[in-house]
Amino acid sequence: MSKFDPKEWQGTICGEYRLSMLLGQGRAGGVFIAENVKTHELAALKIYSPGRYAEAAQAIARERESLHHPSIVPQLASGSIRDGYFYTVQEYAAYKQVGGRNDHDCLNLEEYLNQSPGFLEEDVIADLLTQLTDALTYAHSAADLPYGGINPHGIMIVEGSGTNAGRPLIRLTDIGLPAVRTSSEPDDAYISPEEIQGTPTVQSDIFAMGAICHLMLTGAPPQGEIAALPNMRNDIAPGWEGLIFKSLSYNLNERYANYQEFLRAITHVDDIPPVVREEKNTNIWFYLSCLICVLLVLGFAFKDQLRDRFPFLEKVFPSNIIKPLPPENKNEEKPKTVKPTEAVAKEQPTNTAPAKPAETKTKADDFSDLGSLKLVSDPPKEEEKKNDDLLTTADAALSGMTKEKEEAEKAAKEAAEKLAAEKAAAEKAAAEKLAAEKAAIEKAAKEEAEKLAAEKAEAEKAAKEEAEKLAAQKAQVEQAAKEAAKAAVESLANKVDEAVLGKTEEAPAEYTVKKGDSLWAIARNYKLKVEDIKKWNGMSDNSLKPGMVLKLKEPAESAPTEAAETVESSEASNDETYTVLNGDTYYSLGKKFGLSADKLKELNGGQELKAGQVIKVRE
Repeated sequence: MSKFDPKEWQGTICGEYRLSMLLGQGRAGGVFIAENVKTHELAALKIYSPGRYAEAAQAIARERESLHHPSIVPQLASGSIRDGYFYTVQEYAAYKQVGGRNDHDCLNLEEYLNQSPGFLEEDVIADLLTQLTDALTYAHSAADLPYGGINPHGIMIVEGSGTNAGRPLIRLTDIGLPAVRTSSEPDDAYISPEEIQGTPTVQSDIFAMGAICHLMLTGAPPQGEIAALPNMRNDIAPGWEGLIFKSLSYNLNERYANYQEFLRAITHVDDIPPVVREEKNTNIWFYLSCLICVLLVLGFAFKDQLRDRFPFLEKVFPSNIIKPLPPENKNEEKPKTVKPTEAVAKEQPTNTAPAKPAETKTKADDFSDLGSLKLVSDPPKEEEKKNDDLLTTADAALSGMTKEKEEAEKAAKEAAEKLAAEKAAAEKAAAEKLAAEKAAIEKAAKEEAEKLAAEKAEAEKAAKEEAEKLAAQKAQVEQAAKEAAKAAVESLANKVDEAVLGKTEEAPAEYTVKKGDSLWAIARNYKLKVEDIKKWNGMSDNSLKPGMVLKLKEPAESAPTEAAETVESSEASNDETYTVLNGDTYYSLGKKFGLSADKLKELNGGQELKAGQVIKVRE
């Protein structure tokens, strides 16, 4: 695979876009200003080199095109191109800068901070972090995008307009495209440990946002041990340092768990306690260094005496003097000590002739004869006494330093215990405060739930009562409608009878059946009942034949009964009550007693009529 060369891509057509000016390039590829050949609108087109970069961009291209958020630069198009390269097209997020840069140049967050005259204010930093958190929350809830890859170079700053005039707004590019890294590539201040290992999570974004917060507060990303922010800026809340410490923790259990917790920390940064740093006790190390130096000086000054007193120091201070070896035979008599001048005199002969020097045969490694010689390097007694005094003084100084060291260690231990106690007390107080707040919230939630339950029960009860009331009203309306319909049907039937059959005549004693007559029509015409006609004529069915003579009045033996009933009915007509007969209705009885059907029904409570029932017929 050849190296990415921007010059080879000038003027290339990618889909509907022609590449023009190079904006920047890196390991992943290059970013160009591109022009749409149809609409002539400018866009930012990024080309990814073949391999892991192109594969990672291609895997999330479709999800990125579905994102629509004011703080995320929209992706307009994507596709593959020659030799395994992959490209994505995004809106061109331009930032109009007065002086020094033209209108088509973009400022990422790092460039924006470098252009700023001083440190950003707390409210601006909180606003930018809130926009960033909101955009990331939307991106990972709307699309299944991988986490990671958040850094200042992918955060563009645009100038707000309208109601946001003068407000810097965030535009995220390359959202959901984490940096593809290998073990041979250097770490980044914005890359979490788990992202380097290839397993980024939502807490990887928290780590990156903590580093970005450090950059906006101090102008530089965190490097190694985080410096004390109050020493760098005294115009910010101490809680910012605690927010950064928690966000950049290598322990995931100590880091913010999600975007909501991080956003809550931003909005309540004034409530975050300042970071308690353990003070390093440099006095101990100073004393130890001084002690070591003194011991080394004294050791070299009195190495011979120390070596004689402490044989194990032979390895530390090796001797340059050859010591005599002890005799092999302990019972062998030691040679007498003889001065060198006397030994020479005894060996010389008495004559004046020069004597031949005596040959002495000694082994090359046998130094037993030197055991009785006095070493020229041995110090005199006064020197030994002086050295002993110096050793005594050194021992006293060493004892004093040891005591000071013990006192310093004791003080350091007490200080550490005090800090531990203060830390434990602070943690206990914080835990109690959180527990109290949690209990208060739970109590308020319980009360609210009980209140809602009571309101719900009251609403259900009222709804039930209203439903029962409506049901009763509906039943009354249906009953009234039913009776009105019945009365209307009876009225209509009477009108039909009058219209079709004409005015009814008094029934004759006998009637000769004509062709086309029916038992029902004859009964209707003479206001008789079909059953009575059949009874009077001993008929078992309703069949009639022309010429048949029918009796239309009851035989003579039953006449007194009918007369009695007529008299009784007549007498009853003058009473206030009436006994209902079969076939009676409110309509027929109202006509009979000179009342309307509704009035007669009202007098009797709206109850239905049944044979044998006694009803009121007078007011």
